[in-house]
Amino acid sequence: MAAKCKRYYWLKLKQDFFADPRIKKLRRIAGGDTYTVILLKLMLLTVKSDGVLIYEGIENTLALELALKMDEDDKNVEATLIYMQSMNLLQELDPQTYDIPQVRELTGSESESAARVRKHRKKKEVKSLHCNALVTSSNETVTTEIELETDTETETESDPLFEQWLDEYCYRSSAKNPPAYKAMMRKKFREGNEDAQKTYQAWRSAYLEKHQKEEYEKRINSYDYTQLAGMKLGEKTIIRVVDTGSNLHLFFDDGTDDYNYAKRDIYQWIQQKYKEAV
Repeated sequence: MAAKCKRYYWLKLKQDFFADPRIKKLRRIAGGDTYTVILLKLMLLTVKSDGVLIYEGIENTLALELALKMDEDDKNVEATLIYMQSMNLLQELDPQTYDIPQVRELTGSESESAARVRKHRKKKEVKSLHCNALVTSSNETVTTEIELETDTETETESDPLFEQWLDEYCYRSSAKNPPAYKAMMRKKFREGNEDAQKTYQAWRSAYLEKHQKEEYEKRINSYDYTQLAGMKLGEKTIIRVVDTGSNLHLFFDDGTDDYNYAKRDIYQWIQQKYKEAV
């Protein structure tokens, strides 16, 4: 099982969030304040999946399922979903997958190690403030920081090839909304989806195999074959080498020559016979 490390997430509301015409219009509808709270709760619900909302089929409809998860009235949830879709605040990717694009703009996160450093610095600042406060007034108090919600990030996601795979997978799938599609796949990884993990591992193995072959071909073509001069090939000694492209033209000490030596074969022969680090 892939190792996991903690990651902290939060939702950052912009100063003009409530000035957005779509939010202002929502609040003016009868029951709009309730709908606005539901909208914010939906955003928080998807903050760890980059705005991707998965209908799991726990209830007969998405609205009923979300109402259950958020402890809200299903009619209010349904009305909020209808409004969000009409304003493009919620997009249906497929019958089981929905996207709230705005979440990606408003999500903040940091790794556990970064949070640990930040907390350590803040504790030092708090301690310093506390000491100063004791000098000026014994009645003053120092506030403590609020603990953020935690989630886990798989080791696979830190693999440099993971993002490249997501981009290629997205392209091959002709995703209408690539960021949302990538977020959905990332969510599957965090939930331990076996199919997604097998698909990635198969791609990664094929990629590395192809990369290794390409690197090997580069070494074959870039090797300085003039170094063969003076080496024995069978009973004959090579006295001169001419590079003709993919092949080599070898001249021997007995006056004979041959131009049918493939670079690949000679390269492998050098490795095996002379044990050179080529």
